[in-house]
Amino acid sequence: MRKIIILLLTLLSLSVFGQTEIETIKKANDFIAEKKYETAFNLLDKLDPANDKPDVVLLKEDILLNYFVTSIMHQMFALTDINKDEDILDYRGKEGSFSMHMFQVDSILTRLTKIYPTNCKLNKGLADYYYEVHLKYGGRWLKDDKELFPLIQTNFQKAIDGNCADYLSYYVLGYINLVQEKNKECIPYFLKSIELNDKYASSHYNLAYAYLFTDDRENALKYAKNSLDIYNDREYKSDAARMVGQIYTELKDDKNVLTYYEMADKIDPENYYNIKPILNLYLKTNNKKANETTKAFFNLAPANPTIYNDLEEIYFSNKKDNELIDFYKSQSSEFKDDKKVQGSLNFYLARIYLETDKKVAKDYFIKAKQEFEKVFEKDHAVFNAIEEGLEQCEK
Repeated sequence: MRKIIILLLTLLSLSVFGQTEIETIKKANDFIAEKKYETAFNLLDKLDPANDKPDVVLLKEDILLNYFVTSIMHQMFALTDINKDEDILDYRGKEGSFSMHMFQVDSILTRLTKIYPTNCKLNKGLADYYYEVHLKYGGRWLKDDKELFPLIQTNFQKAIDGNCADYLSYYVLGYINLVQEKNKECIPYFLKSIELNDKYASSHYNLAYAYLFTDDRENALKYAKNSLDIYNDREYKSDAARMVGQIYTELKDDKNVLTYYEMADKIDPENYYNIKPILNLYLKTNNKKANETTKAFFNLAPANPTIYNDLEEIYFSNKKDNELIDFYKSQSSEFKDDKKVQGSLNFYLARIYLETDKKVAKDYFIKAKQEFEKVFEKDHAVFNAIEEGLEQCEK
């Protein structure tokens, strides 16, 4: 009889214990929904301070990775509760007083995988964590990418083998192969990710790149257009439109190239990577919008050498040297009070004339020097370039 009572008490204790964990996890999820992230974490930590319970640990990880205010090497995390109408991203990078929580996800989950070797959710959690630190620290974490990538792949593969993987698991495996330039190997992972969730734009986008790198432009175009349709973020959507334009460039379809680059520019105006190819196409086709687009491109950074070098490349390749000279001269009055721009205009005019009229080139180099002396120290690299130009004028 005593043994029966002890057994009943043991079963009752286990039932209550299990119910407490389930109820605590539910309550923590309720707090997360209310954006009480620190409250949720503290509730879980009170239940499992030693981090021995897999489901509790995985929910702690989820809170820390998704809702941290700041972190130290993703080993210590600051958390806070916020109002329902606020976003945690508004707190990141801002000064404030926040509680720090030591939580070494990799060590904790690695220990638990040894205790529960068949719990593939732990492997997925570990792979998710390593992928997050790769994205956040870009090879500057406690382990570099050379060490991280095999850990991500091994743990996601165990998650797949245990039927714990989701579309993101397959996406990351595709991504890891893609960044390692294993272009054919990554394709099946992206396809599986899309099979599991065809609304995840990044799987379509990266699959398009994989097909592009393997010279399968038909499939590249298909999945690039898919990502364009799905993305909502302005920059990502513009990037997808630009990729479609890039593919049409390789297909030598100038009409569609222009259509999609103009679409990219409309989605994300004043983007260097959109305006540059548009300008090239306008000059190539003698489009009347070339002048205003040149001005828009120039205005992105009128004192930046990259802009001038790009304009030279684009105009020279389209045999429109004189038009570029006229444009630079027209900008002199526009920027008459900006000594850096004045110096740059004179310097790059000198470079153009150096091939055809060294006397004129010399005059422009001297003017450039005079303008730059008003804004730069004597040891600035631009003065060496000017002296080299002047020497060429004398040859």
